[in-house]
Amino acid sequence: MNGRVENELNQLFSIWDNKLCPGAQILIRQHGKTIYENCFGYGNIEHKVKINKNSIFHVASISKEFTVLAILLLWKDGKLNLDDDIRTYIDEYIHIESAITIRQMMNNVSGLRDQWELLFLRGITLNDKITMEDINTTIRLQKKLNFEPQSDYLYSNTGFHLLALIVEKISKMSFSQFAQERIFKPLDMNHTHIRESFSEIVPNFVFSYQDDGDGNYYYNPLSYALYGPTSVNTCASDLCKILDEYIQPNVIDPEIIEIMKSPAVLKNGKTIEYCGGLMTHKLHDLDVFGHGGADAAYRGQISCIPEKELEIIILSNTTSRAMSKLADKAACIVLGLSDCTEPAIPTHTNISAQSGLYLTKSPDDPLLIEITECNGKFFLKKEWCNTELIPFSDGGYQVGTLDEFLYFTENGILYRMPNRIVHLVSARPADPSIFEEGMYYNDETDSYLSIIKAEENCMLHILRYGKATIYSNSDHDMIFGFDPNFTMYIKPVNNTLILDGYRIKNMIFKKQD
Repeated sequence: MNGRVENELNQLFSIWDNKLCPGAQILIRQHGKTIYENCFGYGNIEHKVKINKNSIFHVASISKEFTVLAILLLWKDGKLNLDDDIRTYIDEYIHIESAITIRQMMNNVSGLRDQWELLFLRGITLNDKITMEDINTTIRLQKKLNFEPQSDYLYSNTGFHLLALIVEKISKMSFSQFAQERIFKPLDMNHTHIRESFSEIVPNFVFSYQDDGDGNYYYNPLSYALYGPTSVNTCASDLCKILDEYIQPNVIDPEIIEIMKSPAVLKNGKTIEYCGGLMTHKLHDLDVFGHGGADAAYRGQISCIPEKELEIIILSNTTSRAMSKLADKAACIVLGLSDCTEPAIPTHTNISAQSGLYLTKSPDDPLLIEITECNGKFFLKKEWCNTELIPFSDGGYQVGTLDEFLYFTENGILYRMPNRIVHLVSARPADPSIFEEGMYYNDETDSYLSIIKAEENCMLHILRYGKATIYSNSDHDMIFGFDPNFTMYIKPVNNTLILDGYRIKNMIFKKQD
């Protein structure tokens, strides 16, 4: 690798080369050889333990590729059919009338509601000790889907949880044991295992830290080990061995690799970005395959470009940057391509920052943000703190040191996140007269919520989360939010409340007498 490329990569990753802070483990390979390997920051800030090549990370949703691989190994063994109704294997968990296939869950087109928001509605928080049985109970309660299978695409952790249960049912082994014997050992992934308990001690394991964007970090513990969608613990030098297979299958059957790299197609003929445990997109007309991961403050990305025999692995223990975008930037540097990773900002007229509440318009992802002012400075209220908005050269405002920018316009805010732009408009308390005060029940979460009315606003109360004001925009889209992970649209209809979240739709709460 020439000096220019090395210098540019060091500059790209210098965000973690900064005093006593969390960091990252990075590995880039091309044509089967390592061309860049580096470690930054600390795996344990309290004890000043630096991240090194042997540091072990929780890689969150990167785990999904191994879940799909386990299923496909059983398929190759003749133990299952990918187009089988999942009730053939795990009917004790499924009370949904629509047939769902194994392949549809692999491709994220099953319509299954995502387990996380369902848990939140049940009063379970991310700080709870969440178990596999908590997920099983939640799934058993479900009677409906977000949409008809294969008619749409929506990422769902629930499907990968069920895939892991199918592996256990057919193999008569724990999922961890199956993965160890059939995947990790054959691939010589000797530093990789599946964590089955959040309290399990993992040697060389790094801690996770939230980044507030103002130079402060907060310990963010992981209190669950939910295998299938997540919970693989590994390092970059092990992950490159699975990426090798995506470029040139050697250990894994090529037919399996082909399925994992094939994008799903909806009933209407539309091809989507999700394959079998992998996601795909174009980078300068090159096919990129990979997957990201995010749990607590762990962030990770694996990417490969088969045509260029390029592999990129970035594992971090903080939320400083979007890993997928960093991986694409690194690929552009290595391949000598122009940087095309920044989302295009729609034409608009900038105005100065303004304090207030802002929300998204339906049916965009539900998002509610608050801008505050203090001594002439503006701040974005984050889960952990208030992060200062720094005036940027293009007329917008950078959110601290994060890769997030706000553009204030006459029509609201353009929120430029790492990979997309969201339009938010001014919010005000929803009209209390729209709602009926009282208690509402949903049988698919076995949970209650209450509507409490005041003179000028209306509040929603959920067990263990407390109260949240319901806000509205000029188009009468209404949102409540307890935190960034638990924000939903709400609509009153004929003595019911209909809730739409990020990955769950049409949750109906009926008013109780």
